Parts: sequence; C-alpha cells; structure tokens
Amino acid sequence: MTDAIQVALTQHRGRVARSQQDALLVGQVIVQSPDWPIIDSTLSRSAGLCAVADGVAISPVPHRASRTVLEALQRADQTPPEWWQDGWIGPRLIRRQVHPTLCRRLARDRRTHGAACTLALLQWRDERFSVVNVGDSRVYRISRDGVWQRLSKDHTYRQSMIERGEIGPDQSLGQLYDDLEHMLIADEAEDDFAVHWQQGDWLPGDTWMLCTDGVHDSLGEAQLRALYHAKRSVTEQVSRYREAVLSAGAPDNLSLMMLRGRAQSLNSVRLSNRSPSA
Repeated sequence: MTDAIQVALTQHRGRVARSQQDALLVGQVIVQSPDWPIIDSTLSRSAGLCAVADGVAISPVPHRASRTVLEALQRADQTPPEWWQDGWIGPRLIRRQVHPTLCRRLARDRRTHGAACTLALLQWRDERFSVVNVGDSRVYRISRDGVWQRLSKDHTYRQSMIERGEIGPDQSLGQLYDDLEHMLIADEAEDDFAVHWQQGDWLPGDTWMLCTDGVHDSLGEAQLRALYHAKRSVTEQVSRYREAVLSAGAPDNLSLMMLRGRAQSLNSVRLSNRSPSA
C-alpha cells in the first residue's frame, strides 16, 4: 500500500447536445466520450496534473478545440524551462504553448478558425497545488470539515461587473451577461485573454472537484454543496452528481472529476486512451 491520489471521473453528452464537446485530462490520458461510465483510478501523490476543457458550442469544431488544448498540456514537459513558473504550469505556459498550439492546428483553416474552449487545471507536487483557468470551467476545494472554496475564476461579463461593483453577487441580469468574456480561441489575434492562477497548500483531507458548466450551471453551487457528503468515496460522490445532473435535464455536456488523497488499492482501474463505445 502506497500513498496515492484517488480519482473518479465521468462524462455524458447530456440530454440535449448531439455530441461531446468537453474533454478531460487525467495524468496523461485524455477522455472524450458521449457517455463515459464512472471510472476510478489512482495518481501519484508526489506530482500530477488533471484538467477539464469545454468546447464553446457556437464556435467551429468545439470538440477539437477542447481536445487540442489538453493535448498541448500533455506535452507541457517538453517545453522550454523558462516557460514554466517556478516549475508550475502558469499563465506563461498557457500563452506560449497551449494557445499557440491551438492556433497552429486550427486557426489556419477557415473551416476551423475560431474554434474555442475553456480550461481549468489542477496541478500538484510536494503537498502544494496550483490552479489555472481560462473561462468558466471550475475547480473547487472541499476541506475535511466540509468548507467549500471555488479556486477558479469565472471569466464572464457578469463576474467582471461584480468585481467592478456594478452589480451584487446575487443580482441576476439575464443569460446574456453569463456569456464568456475570455476563452481560448484558435486565432492568433485573440491573445489578450485572461488567465487566473492560484496556488496554495494541499491540506490533509482535501477533496477536489473539476467540472464544466454542464455540471455547475445545471445544479448550482447550493445544490452541489447539499449533495456532498465527506464520508462518501469520490466514486460514490461522482455518481451522485452525475445522477443529479441527468435528472435535472442535462441541457449541456457534463464532465466531472473528483480527487482525494488515500492509500492506493490493488483493485484500482487503469485508464486508457481508448473511449468506450457510445
């Protein structure tokens, strides 16, 4: 038995969408499936990386945008050391590796130019964590005592208005203001996007959740918290959230993963890059 990070994840295209535009990165494995069952695995406690990307539906080939961004992260360790920030993936690497890769692959063809996605990632090493996001995919930390923190930042027009004091956090202005203000776009000219970066200590008992807006918009933060129970395994908790989103109508793709430190089990499932049949 060795100390490890337990990971549980799932994906579904939802009740309305015809295709899966989200993608998940777990270690070095990318998942992009219309219906990925709840899978659990383990990752090294000493260092690791997980991420979610959500293709923007109104852009061309959103499924390719989300996958391309995660493929760029897969190769992050091949980039020049000066692109890292104290050994972490930060805004510099997003701007010099991830976005240029998206542009190189998709911006030069008029059929794919403008493909866009959001990104949220969790990286860890030596009992420290780093959260980076662009757009409105989210990373939450839940303490051993059940205290929730949203460590990502929504890059929406509404959030910008809240930060400028123009509206209150509970004030609703309509769907238009929930639109994305910043995202990753396959266009070299669209390089002024915001990148949120936050670091801290990975505390004993911490649980982490990464999800796309198909989860947090469908349920809302109040229900996310109400459905959480610290004594459940991450596999059980992911199952509970998946059922709740599907029961709520799942109007969008849903992608979700949860992580928690634990002793590694000999029965853990190994992920592969092959997606199950739909």
